[in-house]
Amino acid sequence: MFDVRIIRKKGWDLNPDDNVVNGILRALTRCDGHCPCKHPERRGHDQCPCSEYLEYDNCLCNLYVKPDESSKS
Repeated sequence: MFDVRIIRKKGWDLNPDDNVVNGILRALTRCDGHCPCKHPERRGHDQCPCSEYLEYDNCLCNLYVKPDESSKS
């Protein structure tokens, strides 16, 4: 089992769609906490929350959304 650390960054929210969040959490469980959206050829930390989100301000799986984008989910 793994622990997902919810890390809130300024300008980002957890996706308000519970179905999306629960689906991502199920995928994380299957991947032992590794981002299900990261491709093996990508470099960086891929444990959720991954380096793409932490360092590059881009959440590939949509677990985190920018507030202006949250209404699109």
